Amino acid sequence: MKKTELKRKVINGSFWTVFSNVGMQIVTFAVTVILARLLAPADFGIVAISAVFTGIITLFQDLGMGAAIIQRQNIDDDYLSTSFTVSLLVGFVISLVLIGLSPLIAVFYNEELLKYILMVSSVGFLLSPMTSIHTSILTKRLDFKKIAIINFSTQLISGLFSISLALIGYSVWSLILGKIFAQIILIPVVWKIVSWRPRLVLVKKCFNDLFGYSSNLLGFNFLNYFARNLDNLIIGKYIGAQALGYYSVAYNLMLKPLQLISWSVGKVLFPVFSSIQDDPERTRGIYLKIIRTISLITFPMMTGLIIVSEEFILTVYGTQWQPAIFPLQLLCIVGAIQSVNTTGGTILNAHGRPDITFKLGVASSFMTVTSFFIGIRWGLIGLIAAYIAVTIPIFFMGQYFVNRLIGLKMSSYLGALVPASACSVLMVGVLLGFRYVNGSSLHLDIDTSLFTFIILGIISYLVFAFMFKIPEVNEALDMVRKKI
Repeated sequence: MKKTELKRKVINGSFWTVFSNVGMQIVTFAVTVILARLLAPADFGIVAISAVFTGIITLFQDLGMGAAIIQRQNIDDDYLSTSFTVSLLVGFVISLVLIGLSPLIAVFYNEELLKYILMVSSVGFLLSPMTSIHTSILTKRLDFKKIAIINFSTQLISGLFSISLALIGYSVWSLILGKIFAQIILIPVVWKIVSWRPRLVLVKKCFNDLFGYSSNLLGFNFLNYFARNLDNLIIGKYIGAQALGYYSVAYNLMLKPLQLISWSVGKVLFPVFSSIQDDPERTRGIYLKIIRTISLITFPMMTGLIIVSEEFILTVYGTQWQPAIFPLQLLCIVGAIQSVNTTGGTILNAHGRPDITFKLGVASSFMTVTSFFIGIRWGLIGLIAAYIAVTIPIFFMGQYFVNRLIGLKMSSYLGALVPASACSVLMVGVLLGFRYVNGSSLHLDIDTSLFTFIILGIISYLVFAFMFKIPEVNEALDMVRKKI
């Protein structure tokens, strides 16, 4: 693939993926705010517990073979149909397992309703394999425009359905049934867009090739998923559903920049880095540019959210969510670090080294889980503080192996983060100055204060970015001028 064509595909794919995720997150945020005013924090808590178990759908929906299909250069119908057949069989087995375990899980948490929620949610294991391989085909083709349209439309319909159910009194079920309804709608849409039709076959050669790659990746995703969600299980068990509801809202807000920026870019970069895996110099150049760009967006978002968290939570969610303010401020520290760390796995997997990804997952999962059990002794804040403490060594450990694989110096990597860090620190100084002035003389109401904080933060950050003449900012301006 030529350099100019690759750049065009990266920009085009990034645009549509970010556009889709921004649209989806706006819809999700709006739906969450509306539901937060219609439902109780305990409703969000019990769904967060069930989500730990139902979320495994995303791990086993194709047994990790979707990534293998994208990474492998030569894929035919036997490979695709084998992946589909395996996904369908695994989905059926996992659905039965979840139904069988649901009574035990409900007893463990002393929540009878949880049993029925898990049973109904198990339907998702049967539905997701019907679209997973089709979307992998679109990803391999770098056809992110179609993926964006599919995802956004599905999210919008799901959100509207959930709100409708909440308004007519379905309470916690509005959070569950909306997602299942979205999966059902997705199937005919995806099959219409992707003309490929699967056959129920299992070709041993194809399975061994795909699973040889995907097994390590699947192992990593499994460990990473439970390391990311074990906090929900621990909080739900030892502190309660209400506290988990506060934590869940704060955690999901922290995840927004990762979902909007880091994960969006990662989806685009995986097929791109796979296509240039034999060119380390190009890989290093693109990787550093991506890291600079991501940090320039996520760092100010995270640091700004730390400053305005009180005004944001009270204005948007209401006073009943006030206990979520401090957890949100602490989690933003984790979010800033993870926003630039998550792309490292893309490098490892694209270069055919999911074995390193898996080994890093084992180490980081052990460290994270241990920190959770230590931190919970001091309550919710103790758990989050332990999470922050363990995130830093995990960051440097993972980055060491990524840098070694592509021949990148750690000083070069950290240097790429300096512009965003400097501008964010200066922006925080401006916002703290405004908070002092507002508290001592202006006394603006909370809604006006939040609006002023946001506008002042954006303007001051852009001013500092222009002062430092950051290349990525100038390139973005040039693109806008060309569009105009």
